[in-house]
Amino acid sequence: MAEEYGCYVEYGAYPHLKLHENDQEVAAVQDWTTFGTVYLRLGYERTEELLRRLAAVLRPAAP
Repeated sequence: MAEEYGCYVEYGAYPHLKLHENDQEVAAVQDWTTFGTVYLRLGYERTEELLRRLAAVLRPAAP
């Protein structure tokens, strides 16, 4: 998914989505609790699209 947005994933305490062109972080996902939190960079022109895509990718599979 990262490649679709011109990004790569850098792992630290949680995964960070960073742009290839300038290493700017555009998103991060904190997922070590009973719920996940997505952090997004304000001003990133594809923020809404990225959030919808992340929600679809991270949605739990139906039993």
